[in-house]
Amino acid sequence: MKKNAIVLLAMALFSTSAAVVPATTTEAKSVSSSYKVEVSTDSDSDATLYNASGDQTSNTVSDSSKWSVSNISNINGKDYYKVSSDGYISSDDSFLYKKRPEVIKVATDHEVSVYNHKFEESTKVKLEAGSKWYSDSSIYTSAGMPFLRVAPDTYVAMFDVVEQSFTSSVN
Repeated sequence: MKKNAIVLLAMALFSTSAAVVPATTTEAKSVSSSYKVEVSTDSDSDATLYNASGDQTSNTVSDSSKWSVSNISNINGKDYYKVSSDGYISSDDSFLYKKRPEVIKVATDHEVSVYNHKFEESTKVKLEAGSKWYSDSSIYTSAGMPFLRVAPDTYVAMFDVVEQSFTSSVN
């Protein structure tokens, strides 16, 4: 009886160890298929595309155009978003966002500040306390703080959101 128990235990341990696969580490920035990038130049002109080395190419993309991102590369301390086989948009001319359809309610005890895609606070607009807004996408600070879009180039910081109701999207 004791011998059978030992054999069963050994078989169980052997079969469990055979199922263990070594872990693989992946840099988070390389797993970026859910990101989109919107071109936003300060001069409202086309943005230059760069190659994988960070060198300018002769190709451009239109201001305000939106692209799917397949990879994010950091070249000489600057982020570049891959949008074609060898075409990258500089983070100086664009910003990343994720589709995130939801209805949000903002803080009820104060008017809520709004920000542009560069995280600059608006001096002209505030949202009414306790108001509800539809948001279709989010952007993130370098520290990972989400900001939710409530109008074109108008974002609310997540710390001012008190309620969220997610909606589904076909896209």
